[in-house]
Amino acid sequence: MIRLFYALLESLVYPLILVISIWLVFFGNLNYGWNLERFGLQPHQMKGLIGILFMPFLHENFEHLFSNTIPILVAGGFLFYYFKTWTWLIFSTIYVGSGSILWFIGETGTNHIGASGLVYGLVFFLLISGLIRGQRQLAAVALLMIFLYGSLVWGLFPEYARLLEKNISWEGHLGGAIVGIILAFLLIKKGPVEANEPLQDEDDGDENPYWLDDQSEESKQPETDSKSENDPIINYRYVPKNANSWEQND
Repeated sequence: MIRLFYALLESLVYPLILVISIWLVFFGNLNYGWNLERFGLQPHQMKGLIGILFMPFLHENFEHLFSNTIPILVAGGFLFYYFKTWTWLIFSTIYVGSGSILWFIGETGTNHIGASGLVYGLVFFLLISGLIRGQRQLAAVALLMIFLYGSLVWGLFPEYARLLEKNISWEGHLGGAIVGIILAFLLIKKGPVEANEPLQDEDDGDENPYWLDDQSEESKQPETDSKSENDPIINYRYVPKNANSWEQND
């Protein structure tokens, strides 16, 4: 249980560092007027390529910021917990891949900011991985993703943005979802060896502790007579009460 608790905490370290960085950039830009939005992703323009790196750190308002914070922590935590060896490859591919697709399919003359593409990539990777791997824990993660972020699927369509009359980067959402789905199939045999196996302590196993082994060894020893062969044997004979003497036989 203790190892499981520490493993869960460890899996949240890097997602939490990312979220804290995003919040610091947001409040710094808000308070000091740095106008960092100019570093957003601008499709089909060479100068807009820099947005692939900086776009996830830029947000329009607090609502936009908060809507990406919780999914990064939840999906990022699951990613670092279940895919320890492949985490950075998955994360960096989704990070760069979602922005690259957006740069190609986005509308010319627009400026895209926000970590939504990264969120969609992480959520869809975990969702598809849980559905196609046949592992109970990852399947449970997939159901949790559907329950928490099932409505994200509407963000893949431009009609949704028009219906809400908001500047929603559906191209960025689509780019993240595409990368996440492709990675889930490419890495279907990678990641957790068996997500269904419970965590065990290092000294767990079939072998008994050393003190039980010693005890078991002693129990295997044949019992020996406590008396030595050289000890004299003394026999006593009962003498009636009226007898004048008692006799000892050697």
